[in-house]
Amino acid sequence: MESDRLEAFSDGVFAVAITLLALDLAVPGPEAHHSLAFKLQQHWPAYAAFIVSFLTIGIIWVNHHTLFKNFARIDRPLLFLNLMLLFFVVCIPFATSTFAAYLAGGRFDASVAGAIYEGVFVGMSVSFANLFWWSIRHEHLKIALTPAVARTAMIRFGIGNVAYIAAVGVAFISPQASLAISAIVAIYYMFEQTPTPRTAPASDDNLA
Repeated sequence: MESDRLEAFSDGVFAVAITLLALDLAVPGPEAHHSLAFKLQQHWPAYAAFIVSFLTIGIIWVNHHTLFKNFARIDRPLLFLNLMLLFFVVCIPFATSTFAAYLAGGRFDASVAGAIYEGVFVGMSVSFANLFWWSIRHEHLKIALTPAVARTAMIRFGIGNVAYIAAVGVAFISPQASLAISAIVAIYYMFEQTPTPRTAPASDDNLA
Protein backbone atom coordinates (compact mmCIF):
# COMPACT_ATOMS: atom_id res chain seq x y z
CA MET A 1 0.00 0.00 0.00
CA GLU A 2 1.32 3.45 -0.89
CA SER A 3 1.37 6.18 1.73
CA ASP A 4 -0.28 8.96 -0.31
CA ARG A 5 -3.85 8.12 0.69
CA LEU A 6 -2.90 7.59 4.33
CA GLU A 7 -1.03 10.90 4.40
CA ALA A 8 -3.96 12.74 2.79
CA PHE A 9 -6.36 11.38 5.43
CA SER A 10 -3.91 12.22 8.22
CA ASP A 11 -3.39 15.74 6.88
CA GLY A 12 -7.15 16.27 7.01
CA VAL A 13 -7.26 15.19 10.65
CA PHE A 14 -4.38 17.50 11.56
CA ALA A 15 -6.14 20.39 9.80
CA VAL A 16 -9.39 19.73 11.68
CA ALA A 17 -7.57 19.53 15.03
CA ILE A 18 -5.81 22.86 14.49
CA THR A 19 -9.08 24.46 13.35
CA LEU A 20 -10.86 23.25 16.48
CA LEU A 21 -8.09 24.83 18.57
CA ALA A 22 -8.74 28.22 16.99
CA LEU A 23 -12.48 27.99 17.65
CA ASP A 24 -11.83 28.17 21.39
CA LEU A 25 -10.08 31.53 21.08
CA ALA A 26 -12.33 34.51 21.76
CA VAL A 27 -11.92 38.21 22.43
CA PRO A 28 -13.67 39.25 25.65
CA GLY A 29 -16.79 41.35 25.06
CA PRO A 30 -17.00 45.12 25.71
CA GLU A 31 -19.31 44.74 28.72
CA ALA A 32 -18.14 45.57 32.27
CA HIS A 33 -15.72 48.34 33.16
CA HIS A 34 -12.38 46.68 32.51
CA SER A 35 -10.13 47.62 29.60
CA LEU A 36 -9.54 45.28 26.68
CA ALA A 37 -5.90 44.91 27.73
CA PHE A 38 -6.99 43.76 31.19
CA LYS A 39 -9.48 41.26 29.72
CA LEU A 40 -6.88 39.85 27.35
CA GLN A 41 -4.45 39.49 30.25
CA GLN A 42 -7.09 37.59 32.19
CA HIS A 43 -7.40 35.14 29.29
CA TRP A 44 -3.67 34.35 29.10
CA PRO A 45 -4.16 30.63 29.94
CA ALA A 46 -6.25 30.16 26.79
CA TYR A 47 -3.63 31.83 24.64
CA ALA A 48 -0.70 30.00 26.24
CA ALA A 49 -2.37 26.61 25.92
CA PHE A 50 -3.35 27.42 22.32
CA ILE A 51 0.23 28.29 21.36
CA VAL A 52 1.68 25.13 22.90
CA SER A 53 -1.01 22.91 21.38
CA PHE A 54 -0.76 24.57 17.96
CA LEU A 55 3.02 24.09 17.94
CA THR A 56 2.65 20.49 19.08
CA ILE A 57 0.11 19.56 16.40
CA GLY A 58 2.13 21.38 13.75
CA ILE A 59 5.34 19.62 14.73
CA ILE A 60 3.56 16.25 14.82
CA TRP A 61 2.40 16.94 11.26
CA VAL A 62 5.93 17.83 10.12
CA ASN A 63 7.47 14.73 11.72
CA HIS A 64 4.61 12.53 10.51
CA HIS A 65 5.22 13.76 6.95
CA THR A 66 8.98 13.19 7.26
CA LEU A 67 8.52 9.68 8.65
CA PHE A 68 6.01 8.53 6.05
CA LYS A 69 8.09 9.86 3.18
CA ASN A 70 10.79 7.42 4.37
CA PHE A 71 8.45 4.41 4.32
CA ALA A 72 9.14 1.85 1.64
CA ARG A 73 5.85 0.05 2.35
CA ILE A 74 2.84 0.21 4.64
CA ASP A 75 1.02 -2.75 6.18
CA ARG A 76 -2.34 -3.10 7.93
CA PRO A 77 -1.03 -2.83 11.54
CA LEU A 78 0.68 0.43 10.57
CA LEU A 79 -2.69 1.84 9.50
CA PHE A 80 -4.20 1.11 12.91
CA LEU A 81 -1.18 2.52 14.72
CA ASN A 82 -1.59 5.68 12.69
CA LEU A 83 -5.30 5.81 13.60
CA MET A 84 -4.36 5.58 17.27
CA LEU A 85 -2.03 8.56 16.84
CA LEU A 86 -4.78 10.54 15.09
CA PHE A 87 -7.22 9.68 17.90
CA PHE A 88 -5.05 11.50 20.42
CA VAL A 89 -4.37 14.35 17.99
CA VAL A 90 -8.11 15.11 17.75
CA CYS A 91 -8.32 14.92 21.57
CA ILE A 92 -5.84 17.79 21.91
CA PRO A 93 -8.43 20.58 21.29
CA PHE A 94 -10.67 19.20 24.04
CA ALA A 95 -7.76 18.89 26.46
CA THR A 96 -6.56 22.38 25.54
CA SER A 97 -9.92 24.07 26.12
CA THR A 98 -10.34 22.23 29.44
CA PHE A 99 -6.86 23.23 30.58
CA ALA A 100 -7.38 26.85 29.52
CA ALA A 101 -10.71 27.05 31.35
CA TYR A 102 -9.33 25.87 34.68
CA LEU A 103 -5.68 26.99 34.64
CA ALA A 104 -6.27 30.57 35.78
CA GLY A 105 -8.48 29.47 38.66
CA GLY A 106 -5.77 27.43 40.32
CA ARG A 107 -6.64 24.89 43.01
CA PHE A 108 -7.08 21.18 42.45
CA ASP A 109 -9.24 21.54 39.34
CA ALA A 110 -6.36 23.24 37.53
CA SER A 111 -4.11 20.30 38.40
CA VAL A 112 -6.66 17.78 37.15
CA ALA A 113 -7.09 19.77 33.94
CA GLY A 114 -3.32 19.87 33.54
CA ALA A 115 -3.09 16.11 34.08
CA ILE A 116 -5.77 15.54 31.43
CA TYR A 117 -3.89 17.82 29.03
CA GLU A 118 -0.56 16.10 29.60
CA GLY A 119 -2.25 12.68 29.58
CA VAL A 120 -3.48 13.29 26.04
CA PHE A 121 0.07 14.26 25.09
CA VAL A 122 1.32 11.02 26.68
CA GLY A 123 -1.10 9.03 24.55
CA MET A 124 -0.09 10.95 21.43
CA SER A 125 3.62 10.54 22.14
CA VAL A 126 3.39 6.83 22.93
CA SER A 127 1.29 6.24 19.80
CA PHE A 128 3.81 8.04 17.63
CA ALA A 129 6.68 6.11 19.26
CA ASN A 130 4.85 2.82 18.58
CA LEU A 131 4.39 3.86 14.97
CA PHE A 132 8.09 4.60 14.70
CA TRP A 133 9.05 1.37 16.51
CA TRP A 134 6.86 -0.74 14.21
CA SER A 135 8.40 0.83 11.12
CA ILE A 136 11.89 -0.01 12.38
CA ARG A 137 11.04 -3.45 13.78
CA HIS A 138 9.39 -4.59 10.54
CA GLU A 139 11.81 -2.79 8.24
CA HIS A 140 9.32 -0.45 6.61
CA LEU A 141 11.86 2.34 6.23
CA LYS A 142 13.71 2.95 2.99
CA ILE A 143 16.86 3.34 5.08
CA ALA A 144 18.65 0.19 6.26
CA LEU A 145 19.36 0.79 9.96
CA THR A 146 21.92 -1.11 11.96
CA PRO A 147 20.78 -2.26 15.43
CA ALA A 148 22.88 0.45 17.08
CA VAL A 149 21.44 3.21 14.89
CA ALA A 150 17.90 1.87 15.44
CA ARG A 151 18.36 1.95 19.24
CA THR A 152 19.71 5.49 19.11
CA ALA A 153 16.83 6.61 16.88
CA MET A 154 14.24 5.08 19.22
CA ILE A 155 15.79 6.74 22.27
CA ARG A 156 15.92 10.16 20.58
CA PHE A 157 12.38 9.78 19.27
CA GLY A 158 10.96 8.49 22.56
CA ILE A 159 12.38 11.13 24.91
CA GLY A 160 9.10 13.01 24.73
CA ASN A 161 7.30 10.04 26.34
CA VAL A 162 9.33 10.46 29.52
CA ALA A 163 8.86 14.23 29.56
CA TYR A 164 5.09 14.06 29.10
CA ILE A 165 4.70 11.36 31.77
CA ALA A 166 6.71 13.54 34.16
CA ALA A 167 4.50 16.50 33.23
CA VAL A 168 1.40 14.59 34.40
CA GLY A 169 2.90 14.40 37.89
CA VAL A 170 4.19 17.98 37.76
CA ALA A 171 0.65 19.16 36.96
CA PHE A 172 -0.36 18.34 40.54
CA ILE A 173 2.45 20.56 41.83
CA SER A 174 2.31 23.36 39.26
CA PRO A 175 0.00 23.24 36.23
CA GLN A 176 1.93 26.14 34.72
CA ALA A 177 5.19 24.20 34.98
CA SER A 178 3.60 21.20 33.24
CA LEU A 179 2.58 23.48 30.35
CA ALA A 180 6.16 24.75 30.18
CA ILE A 181 7.40 21.15 29.91
CA SER A 182 5.10 20.60 26.93
CA ALA A 183 6.50 23.74 25.31
CA ILE A 184 10.07 22.48 25.81
CA VAL A 185 9.17 19.10 24.30
CA ALA A 186 7.65 20.86 21.28
CA ILE A 187 10.88 22.80 20.77
CA TYR A 188 12.88 19.56 21.05
CA TYR A 189 10.86 17.90 18.29
CA MET A 190 11.28 20.92 16.03
CA PHE A 191 14.68 19.40 15.26
CA GLU A 192 14.98 16.24 13.16
CA GLN A 193 14.64 13.15 15.37
CA THR A 194 14.00 10.56 12.66
CA PRO A 195 16.70 8.91 10.51
CA THR A 196 16.80 10.10 6.92
CA PRO A 197 19.07 9.21 3.99
CA ARG A 198 21.00 12.37 4.79
CA THR A 199 21.37 11.77 8.54
CA ALA A 200 21.40 7.99 9.03
CA PRO A 201 24.86 6.35 9.11
CA ALA A 202 25.37 3.45 6.73
CA SER A 203 27.10 1.32 9.33
CA ASP A 204 28.31 1.25 12.91
CA ASP A 205 31.71 2.48 11.72
CA ASN A 206 30.17 5.90 11.12
CA LEU A 207 28.98 6.23 14.70
CA ALA A 208 30.97 8.46 16.96
